[in-house]
Amino acid sequence: MCGRLNMSLDPADLADELRLDVISYDFTPRYNVPPGSFVPIVVERLDDEGQLTRRLETASWGLVPGWAKDTKIGFKAFNARSETVLEKPMFRQSIKRRRCALPIPGYYEWETTEDGKQPWMMSAAGADPLFMAGLFEFWKQSDQSWLVSTTILTMEAAGHLLDVHHRMPVFLSRGGVDQWIDPAVPSAEVPPLLESTLSHVDPASVTRHKVGKSVGNVRNDGPELITPVG
Repeated sequence: MCGRLNMSLDPADLADELRLDVISYDFTPRYNVPPGSFVPIVVERLDDEGQLTRRLETASWGLVPGWAKDTKIGFKAFNARSETVLEKPMFRQSIKRRRCALPIPGYYEWETTEDGKQPWMMSAAGADPLFMAGLFEFWKQSDQSWLVSTTILTMEAAGHLLDVHHRMPVFLSRGGVDQWIDPAVPSAEVPPLLESTLSHVDPASVTRHKVGKSVGNVRNDGPELITPVG
């Protein structure tokens, strides 16, 4: 499970590295981002002139498929289990055609201890943010505009991350981002793409430290939330 994010770094700083053609994400530092919030996604899709462009876009965190009656379904779909994503009606179209990467500085996870829930800050071990494998969808709103929404893929935790929680996001290597978001991958090749992506996830690319329990309240938001404790 990945249910709370640290969004304290501007992903637009990676414009050159990610070869972004379009940036349509307004950055505001946030340290305690829950599902339902707007987050950045990196996608490749056709622009209005039919040209393939790589874009940094804003998406609502919680996937809303085009056939949904309303957006409430998104609050149950902020994560997608990699083990079932190819079969679930909620995700099986987007996994084939609409894959994205989320450039996230870090996320929080809670460890169950004898003294209660202990929150941890998980962040990138290197200079880049964590790139999380995701999916995105479009949903037509009442004013005929399109809501872009997203979900984060998860898998069984491995390495030192298993000490905190039994699930973790599917992390992409920098090179893996290009392969994952490529919309030209034929549907028949998506299952092996997913299998290859999962096999290359490296828990050692993530570092972690304990943080204060105030992060448990989504109304709290500030740099003090990511300060190491204990």
